[in-house]
Amino acid sequence: MKKNQLLASRLSEILTILNSGERIDIHKLAEKFEVSIRTIQRDLFERLSLLEWKEAGPRYFQLDRSKLGIFDKEDIARFANFASIADLFPKIDREFFQNKLCESIKVKGFEYEDISKLEKEFNQLKTAISTHNYVHFNYTKSGEITGKFYKIAPYALINKNGIWYLIGTDKDKQKTFCFTQISLLKIEEETFEPNLKFIEEIKTNDSISHGNQIPEVIVQVSKTAAPYFLRRALLPNQQLLHKQEDGGLLLSCKDINEMEIVPLVQYWIPHLRIVSPEKLQHKMIEKIQQYLVNDR
Repeated sequence: MKKNQLLASRLSEILTILNSGERIDIHKLAEKFEVSIRTIQRDLFERLSLLEWKEAGPRYFQLDRSKLGIFDKEDIARFANFASIADLFPKIDREFFQNKLCESIKVKGFEYEDISKLEKEFNQLKTAISTHNYVHFNYTKSGEITGKFYKIAPYALINKNGIWYLIGTDKDKQKTFCFTQISLLKIEEETFEPNLKFIEEIKTNDSISHGNQIPEVIVQVSKTAAPYFLRRALLPNQQLLHKQEDGGLLLSCKDINEMEIVPLVQYWIPHLRIVSPEKLQHKMIEKIQQYLVNDR
């Protein structure tokens, strides 16, 4: 393996560890990758200097907890590959590209919420998920003054577009809760038997609205927008069904919630159209027409 490939692989693994919230020890990393401590220090102080650290000492490093989980696999691979050849660029070019890369990784069009004040509750939920303990909490929906209490079997904490969500079941009914709207959290002594099928669904499904999903939504994409959707999956659970003769696409999105697909189609108007189910397209048009009438 070439030197820059080895470097990219090492940086990718370090980023993955940091992104999971673990505290890293540069001595152990040097031993693991069979490089000098000075090399690992250079990785952290120079190649990964754009990261926001909670701890950056002579031996231990940890990422700012408010930034945990904001990198996906594509982000990590892209940055690691760039960092591995950064020395080939003049310093001014390195700074330019690194700043641009930093913007795309950290923001990606969204502001990531700061959950540092809820670190205790976040860790409690992580523990309850791993030990399969029920949790009890008050949940206040947006716009409500008082909330409702729930007893939930917690399955996963998911970050979607910068927002953290708790995925769980309420008497076997799948539900999703916005983490920052949870209060008065209590971990119950009672445990539950996890549903392995549901765990696999959470891992493989882009949707976070479990329990209230449409089996399949088919979306038509114009030839103008097609390259963007071929380059990467911009829709949840996106799969290519057919490339049309005019250059357009037919995409399938399975097991998603209405509110996860309709706003995206609206954003891409006039380049996207819901083909199936037809009633979803009609419902979207009616809402747009109603909005235009009320806005006069």
